[in-house]
Amino acid sequence: MSIPGPISRPASALVAPTVLERAFEDPGPVLELLDRGAPYRTLAAVHREPASTPAAPWFRNFWALGGKVLFPGADDVFHNPLYTERAKELFGAQVVSPLAMMTNLNAPGPDSPPHLDLPFFRGAHQREVPAWMLAPMGYSGLFHHWAIPVASVITWFYDGPGGEFEYWPDGFDQPSLRVSELAANQAVMADNEYTYHRVCQVGAAEDFRPHNRVPYSATLELDDDQWVIRDEGVDLARYQRGEIRMSVLWKAYCFTDQAQADAFTSGADNLTPAQIVDLFQADLRHRGKSIDPPENLDGEDAWSHAIRETYGVTGY
Repeated sequence: MSIPGPISRPASALVAPTVLERAFEDPGPVLELLDRGAPYRTLAAVHREPASTPAAPWFRNFWALGGKVLFPGADDVFHNPLYTERAKELFGAQVVSPLAMMTNLNAPGPDSPPHLDLPFFRGAHQREVPAWMLAPMGYSGLFHHWAIPVASVITWFYDGPGGEFEYWPDGFDQPSLRVSELAANQAVMADNEYTYHRVCQVGAAEDFRPHNRVPYSATLELDDDQWVIRDEGVDLARYQRGEIRMSVLWKAYCFTDQAQADAFTSGADNLTPAQIVDLFQADLRHRGKSIDPPENLDGEDAWSHAIRETYGVTGY
């Protein structure tokens, strides 16, 4: 897969990744929640990608979504005042609204592809459109007018080789930077929707899964204090605790002032699915590509494949 090209950024997306010296008042409950979150599903399954989507050994669970806590016991870590205050400072925001919190568990594997996190847009932030559409919307640069500024904070728990956070603050024609080892209870805050980044190689090459793939339906489970990738009752791989890179990702809307927050809440100038399709269609025509609009947005038709290919997200 080719590395995606540079992306234009909204004026609000100006925050370079910054290390936070303290992530949680007490990280102990976070580690307990990570254990209790098992079994974990593949990233492809969690985001309801088409079942034909190849699945990397990357597993996820949501603790909060849409501003609501989904996972019992996660209220305190989601409503973390340390995150909120730093987001106000770094993003120049008067109003910070916690949005989502998720876990990512990475088994040994090569560098992940450079990518942007799924962005949020007015009218496309609560599953109004399927998840597969959000990445092309971000990569295309067509929807900046509706983009919602988002702070991302990632804390990872991993002592093995690799697993660094690598990012490209000035595009791929400029050197990348890495955040290597975090001290205990540190975190990184960034604008991951508009800064290309990735997780660097986790573990040793001899421990990688063949072709870095697992079945779409595979799960990551705890068994005898080890992590096990399992599918339909069959153990595919078994790892010691320290071989899995565990991380927690927190996201929050960052509004310049209350007026901007109120405009978002009111739904003024929201995108609609039909408008999103029309904007994509207009840009495709401008690029000299002619393709019929979709009958639905299930992600399986020729139109959706053309969108992924055109806007640089094939192979993710």
